Amino acid sequence: MTRIKPTPGLLRPHGPTRNACGLITAAFALSPLATPMHGRVFPKEEVTVKRRHAGWGFVALVAMVGMGCPGGPGTDAGVDAGHDPLVCVTFPDRITADYLVEKGCYLVLTTPIISTGVTVTMRPGVKLVFSAGVSFNFSAAQSLQAIGTVDEPILFTGSLPMRGHWKGLRFDGTSVESHLDYVIVEHAGNVTGDADSAAIKLTGDSRGVRAGFSHTTMRESAGWGMWATGSAVLPEFTGNVLTRNTLGPGSFDGETIGRLDSSSTFSGNDRDELFVRANRIATSATWDALDVPYHLTTDLSISTADLTIRPGARLIWAPEARLSVSSDVGALIAAGTADKPIIFTGETQTRGAWEGILFDNTNNTRNVLRYVTVEWAGNTSSDQTAAAVKLTADSSGVQVSFDHVTLRQSQGFGLYLAASAVVPQFTGNVLTQNEKGPANADSNAAHQLGSDSTYTGNDVDKVAVRAQWVSENVTWHALGVPYVIDSNVSPQKVWTLEPGVVLEMAPQSAIDVGGDAAGFHAVGTALKPIIITGVEKTRGSWDAINFDTTLNGANAIDYCTIEYGGGGTRFGWAGMIRASADSHGVAVSVTNSTVQHSATWGIWLGGSHTGTISGNTFADNALGNTFQQ
Repeated sequence: MTRIKPTPGLLRPHGPTRNACGLITAAFALSPLATPMHGRVFPKEEVTVKRRHAGWGFVALVAMVGMGCPGGPGTDAGVDAGHDPLVCVTFPDRITADYLVEKGCYLVLTTPIISTGVTVTMRPGVKLVFSAGVSFNFSAAQSLQAIGTVDEPILFTGSLPMRGHWKGLRFDGTSVESHLDYVIVEHAGNVTGDADSAAIKLTGDSRGVRAGFSHTTMRESAGWGMWATGSAVLPEFTGNVLTRNTLGPGSFDGETIGRLDSSSTFSGNDRDELFVRANRIATSATWDALDVPYHLTTDLSISTADLTIRPGARLIWAPEARLSVSSDVGALIAAGTADKPIIFTGETQTRGAWEGILFDNTNNTRNVLRYVTVEWAGNTSSDQTAAAVKLTADSSGVQVSFDHVTLRQSQGFGLYLAASAVVPQFTGNVLTQNEKGPANADSNAAHQLGSDSTYTGNDVDKVAVRAQWVSENVTWHALGVPYVIDSNVSPQKVWTLEPGVVLEMAPQSAIDVGGDAAGFHAVGTALKPIIITGVEKTRGSWDAINFDTTLNGANAIDYCTIEYGGGGTRFGWAGMIRASADSHGVAVSVTNSTVQHSATWGIWLGGSHTGTISGNTFADNALGNTFQQ
């Protein structure tokens, strides 16, 4: 391996100077005119020529090398400080074999050309000073091994202390792993011709790019601190500092962002957000809680792998972006804690600022939202049933657990549940400040909304129910807000209403109980009656509760208020509560209830009816209170 050593005498100081740390001044007894040095003329920005005194006859060469003080960061670098003056040599413009760079200062005047298969190794204390527009590039089988120490870091800096003065380190499609430890990269990220420039940039095709970073500082970039492609492999990323960069600490593909860890620092930039060029998660990943939020610029899809989000993480979503989970293989595991919730939010605090979280045909038991807040989502511009969190599916089903989840400020609903949605846990949730209401649920899924959650404080404090079937023996809970039934609902098994439930029936809707397997059990209490009313408070605004040839022993209406129905005359129905059957018979009891404001009879009973009708109160029924055929 060839060694690169400082060449004494190349930049030979003459006379004492006093400098701030980061400004190394060498005074030379030269003519007043700039002269070539070893056959090279330094760029204008690297050399400052001036007369120090009319009688002196020497000039000063100033190389700006950031924190490159011989005594380490924070030490005066001048000769007065008691240190040997710094000597800089020219870094080679072509490297054809493996190189070992000894401790010292080097001026990089042009982008070095590195031969295939070459490894460049740098000792602690190496300082490379880059001219304007220069970069340091590694590709294919090339690698950089820059291993400094806490006392002697390796410094890559610009010849002027200006953001974007040089381009930065570039790793492009490298098959050999590079590693940086205790390295400082500063004043790079020249964005001329590259809007995504960075102090360190990792690009690659299908071959990928491999580089590990520990205790590395990326600062004062005119672009990003770091930019990494989706095929980038980061075997190590610990203890790094990405700060004081113009665009932000970094821009990462969704496949690489999970390599970042909370031992690193990402704050102190002009914009303190980590940008995620999201697309999909193909390999299981964990996103840690960092000291800045993740900012997702487009959709993120989970289908073949798990995404785990750690407590305290904050994710910001661009307009029209969404997080979607769409298979049984991958899962979203967002499990925060009471003191470290996970936040999903929009770029702006406006309802519908982003699409929200979609679980679609993912019948995966690992899907969980725990101590999570989803806000400013539910964009309704193309989906009138949009929600902060939406569960959709065909017959294959969709499954998610909700524990202490807050769904708020949605332009649509807080939550949307498909007919086949399975919610193993729904505990302690808050659905509030949503424009269309707390939830929109199919009648086969509404029973999973728990009574220990909060559904108030919305623009519309009602749960919208897309009515069709109630296919299993289920109980609907009293939520403190009404369920709004949009059309006919037909139980196939026993549908039970908990005391205190309120159903609001849309115009021309009905509860249709048919067959012995079907049952309707609405049993309230004197203190918590069940109310079944119309959305419109007019006689006949909805049709009826219709019991037809059902002898199910669960059929009962007790301590209920049934009102504003009786609108089923177009079907020949003559009562708001109707019990009809042929010789098979029909059984239902109506007791201790208030039956009022029917457009026909309050209660209509067929000849084969059995059951108790007693203790009821009637008022304002157009044809009368009770009819027995």
